[in-house]
Amino acid sequence: MIAERYNVPHPAGGQGNYFNPVHTFDQAYQYVGDRGISFTSTTGEHITARRGKTKDGITLTIVFEGENTRHGNVCHACWGYRSNCSRTRIGQCTEALDRHMSA
Repeated sequence: MIAERYNVPHPAGGQGNYFNPVHTFDQAYQYVGDRGISFTSTTGEHITARRGKTKDGITLTIVFEGENTRHGNVCHACWGYRSNCSRTRIGQCTEALDRHMSA
């Protein structure tokens, strides 16, 4: 179980801070699996998603690596938001992963 202290406020204001995911974080985490998966982001970049954990070793994450850089990660608390708990913009990855699961 993930500690409540990770349920931090999410970015508010501006446009596009939330999308309506079809799948839950837990479903996405299971979908990524132990080997990871590849898909195309909403910006057209090749993305590899892998399972991870935060520094506490407890909180599960999905880590997004692009063609040339690590884009960030998403946990259950920031799944569905375009910015993660650290305010890193990951919407292009999370939304694309959610769509990829339905394909």
